[in-house]
Amino acid sequence: MLHLLFAILSSAGIFVCFKYLERYKVDILLAIIINYITASVCGFLLSDPKLEITQLIHQSWFNISIVIGIAFIVVFFIIGRSTQKAGISITTLASKMSFILPMIFSIVFYNEAISAQKVIGFILAISAVLLSIHKGQNDGIRRKYLWLPVLLFFGAGTVDSLVKYAQEEYLSSGGKEMFSTLLFGIAAISGFIVLVLKKQDFRLLFKQKVLIGGTILGLVNFGSLHFLIASLNHSGLDSSIVFSIVNIGIVSISVLIGIGVFHEKLNKINLLGIVLAIIAIFILTN
Repeated sequence: MLHLLFAILSSAGIFVCFKYLERYKVDILLAIIINYITASVCGFLLSDPKLEITQLIHQSWFNISIVIGIAFIVVFFIIGRSTQKAGISITTLASKMSFILPMIFSIVFYNEAISAQKVIGFILAISAVLLSIHKGQNDGIRRKYLWLPVLLFFGAGTVDSLVKYAQEEYLSSGGKEMFSTLLFGIAAISGFIVLVLKKQDFRLLFKQKVLIGGTILGLVNFGSLHFLIASLNHSGLDSSIVFSIVNIGIVSISVLIGIGVFHEKLNKINLLGIVLAIIAIFILTN
């Protein structure tokens, strides 16, 4: 269960990093590129030393790692665009609710059992996410931009489903470190392409706060994928349950960090969401 805990903590750490990047006015795209380079190096250092880089193209998971790597940075830009145009609350909601898709994917394609206990747990999990991110004020959502959070919902959910597929078909017996190396490397290359298209100065990548912020983000980002795959392999729980627990944990911990570290206010509905999250985790893991 330690893998599951570390998956939650490292994933929640990503949101904390983004909060500090915003506070110190670090360019997000530049930090994201350094983050993917760092994550890729971490995967390489932990991978099988006998596996040469030239052998990557012959790995069974080579093609899907390219797809997921590109999808990573695409989903990131959708998050940014949706936040600007559709509003923060609905964007957060779409991102967190996306865990429903890999849950359904696991049940439908891998015939994971459906029980009354699991259904109750899932309903509570969905309710917990909704209540935890509820805000009383109006975010001024513009109807013509509602397609962005919808696209984010399906994009983020598809990425998690692809990770599940890769874990089930190719990584259940090992190789997750080299898989992560290539995946994050592809994401970094995609980021460089975006820099070229935006005609942004590459020397900005070497600013101290970009390097520090991007490196820390990369460490927790690598940990989030590494421990998620490890949880899917070794937790002994159905993957649909793993995805729901991780997402509930991220929401709950992020809310608590927001209160304790960033002094954000929590309303009664948010408190109810955290309570439901704890109950849902208890139901899904027993």
